[in-house]
Amino acid sequence: MSSHHFKTIEAAREFALAGNALLTLKSLKSGQHFTYKVQMAKADPQGTKALVGPTWFVKVLCAGSADQGEFAYLGMVRNGRFTLTRGSKAGNDAPSVKAFEFFMRMPVLHPQIEIRHEGHCGRCGRTLTVPESIDAGIGPECQAKMMG
Repeated sequence: MSSHHFKTIEAAREFALAGNALLTLKSLKSGQHFTYKVQMAKADPQGTKALVGPTWFVKVLCAGSADQGEFAYLGMVRNGRFTLTRGSKAGNDAPSVKAFEFFMRMPVLHPQIEIRHEGHCGRCGRTLTVPESIDAGIGPECQAKMMG
């Protein structure tokens, strides 16, 4: 895992909602950590499933490594809020759910929480090499597309 961590909650959320993010939340108090995949929902080509506004699906690593491990579906982010759905594999009391909910509600980066990325663009997944891009977790081409 990369030692890079975000310095602001805004940068961490921008990364998380870039479209294809892999991030780890770690409690400095307990040492417990969770790794999440946050992927933007694709438009349904048949138009049979209506998505209201931008939607992201959230999964948590439950076994193995982030590269080849198993991820379990947790819920979705819509309108800036994380919610569980019928397909959620964990309940409201699960520590992984509580951690992600806390991440989405934090007004500022909590001093006892580290949010890290793995050195890959949160939008396209390419390895980041430009120092400013590593800090942001998003490459320059993807940043331009997100702004445009």
